[in-house]
Parts: sequence; structure tokens; C-alpha cells
Amino acid sequence: MKNPEGGKSEEIIRERTEQAFGLVEDLFYVAVAVALSLAGLGLFGYVVYEFFSNITESPFTTLLLTLLDGLLLVFILTELIHSIRAVIDEKVLVSEPFLVVGVVAAIRRLVVVSAEAKQLAGTPKFADAMVEMGVLTATVVGLGVVIFLLRHTDKSEPRPSHEPE
Repeated sequence: MKNPEGGKSEEIIRERTEQAFGLVEDLFYVAVAVALSLAGLGLFGYVVYEFFSNITESPFTTLLLTLLDGLLLVFILTELIHSIRAVIDEKVLVSEPFLVVGVVAAIRRLVVVSAEAKQLAGTPKFADAMVEMGVLTATVVGLGVVIFLLRHTDKSEPRPSHEPE
């Protein structure tokens, strides 16, 4: 026969263990968010500094593409921080912010490849660049469709309360 007191102490141990691991999990989320924030701030400062310090030495289009590439990477870091905040606030991991990061990353690479393609015209590597651009475009469209379906499908995944319906 089971001891009712033993069942109660087991339940208390489970609750405290769950709380302890929840605290550790939150600490890791905060540590990752802080690291991403510092990386984003550093990258933002570096990209802006490089843009203005080389404005008279490099072609403007090259500088602009480098600036855009760096700022898109900062945007990716920002979206990852947003995702972590949603997980901490709601205790729910949703896929949409990661899909948005995928879209931005694909667009970022698409911008770089399209800029490089101009210089590759007439070389054997040009065909490879065109294939990569096609795959990246398909990736952006595919991820966009998935995001659309997630937003317009009932009961697809839990929605954090801080995001609009």
C-alpha cells in the first residue's frame, strides 16, 4: 500500500525540480539574448563606422551594399532577440520569428549574390550565381507561404499574447 505522505513529498520534489530547471532555462535565454544584443550593437557600430570612414575611398554602391548586408545581419540578430523575448514572456516557442529570420537571411544573401553577379557576367561562375539566386528566391517565396499559412490556419501553433491575431 502506498504512503499518502510519500506521494505528497514526491509532488513537492517534482515542483521544485521543475522550478529550478525553469530558472536555469530562463537564465540561458537571458544570457543568449544579452550576447546577441552585444553582438548586434557591436556589429551596428562597426558597419556604420566602416561606411562613413570609407565613403571617400570606395565606390558608393559597394559601400551601400556592405552597409545593407551588415544592417540585415543586425536585423536578423534583432529578430532572434525578439524570439527569445517571446519564449521568456510566454513560455512558448513559436516558429514564425525563425521563419522571418530565414526570409531575411535569404534576402541578405540574394542582395550579395546579385551584386556579385554583375561582376561575374560572361564567366562560368555566372550560371552558378543565377542558380543560387533562383534557389534563394524560391526559399523566400516558400518561407513566405509558410508564414502566410501559419497566420491564416486555425490551431496551427500557440500565439504569444503580445503579438496581434
